[in-house]
Amino acid sequence: MIRSMTGYGRGEASAEGVRITAEIRTLNSRFLDFSFRAPRSLQNFENDLRELCRLQVQRGKLALTLNESRGADAPAAPRFDEVSASRLVRELTDLNAKLGLEGGVRLDHLLAFPDLLTQADDPGLTALLLKLAREAVTAALADVAAMREREGRALAADMTERLVSIERDLTDIRSLQTEVPGRALEKLRERIKRLALPQAYDENRLEMELAVLADRLDITEECVRLQGHMNAFRRTLESPEGTAGKRLEFLLQEMHREANTIGSKTASLDISHKAVSIREELERLREQVQNIE
Repeated sequence: MIRSMTGYGRGEASAEGVRITAEIRTLNSRFLDFSFRAPRSLQNFENDLRELCRLQVQRGKLALTLNESRGADAPAAPRFDEVSASRLVRELTDLNAKLGLEGGVRLDHLLAFPDLLTQADDPGLTALLLKLAREAVTAALADVAAMREREGRALAADMTERLVSIERDLTDIRSLQTEVPGRALEKLRERIKRLALPQAYDENRLEMELAVLADRLDITEECVRLQGHMNAFRRTLESPEGTAGKRLEFLLQEMHREANTIGSKTASLDISHKAVSIREELERLREQVQNIE
């Protein structure tokens, strides 16, 4: 089952008066691009949580945001850094005087500086915070995975329809190709007649030249390879493996190559139009594949 790279998930965990919420947003990217935002008490867990996310998400921009709240019964509540607060009050007072502002520095002003809150060194609390952070992130990852899978199913359905359209054009191309040698022979005969040559031409030699021309214009191999790539593309869409984006990108490159060759080799205007239609559908597939993990 393929997955989209776009999704949103939210998770929450609480214990002993401490509650941690996690929000995850994912967007398109060729590689895993991890960003992390959290209050000071949780910032030391970035590496641990990055690894947890990496195990679930292989491609895409992943933004993880953590928030923490504590009740009255929470252990080891954060303390105010009085030394830093005193220094900040002096600096703000000096700035206030220089700018000629009214009023003094109040406690609510200091509360706007989260760095003034210091966390008590409590191994038990640290272990609790890490445990809750991992639980919240795990729940958020499950939530975002469900959304990415839903979008993946929608993408797979759309791409399957486009494959069917390409296969119809390819069937028409194979049918039209059977008429190409005969038409080429008739055109050569008509041209020779218009030249009004003084002596009869060798019909056998003409057919030999036509055979060489037909071999040079033959697109059977390209049609077979294009169909083979489409079969592999469809199998990849139906595969239980979630990370299929890079493989689908490679298959699309090969499908584009075969479609371009068909269009350039053929002498039939109808086949050329069908090849253009195939390339248009392949371009739409490429846009969709860019959204797949």
